[in-house]
Amino acid sequence: MKSLSAELVDVLAPLLVEEKLFLPGDVEKYKAKLVAGSMKAEDWLMAVEKALAKEEAQ
Repeated sequence: MKSLSAELVDVLAPLLVEEKLFLPGDVEKYKAKLVAGSMKAEDWLMAVEKALAKEEAQ
C-alpha cells in the first residue's frame, strides 16, 4: 500500500506539470523527494525556473 504522501504526490504531480510549474521529466526526478518531504527551497526554485524558462522560450 502506498503512503499518504505518495498518494498525494500522485495527485499533485500532474497538476504541477499542467500549470507549467514543473517539466514532466523534473516531476519524475523529484518525485522521491516530494514523497519524503525533503525538497529544499533551492530544488523548488530550480524546477520552477526551468519550467518557466522553457515556457518563455516557446
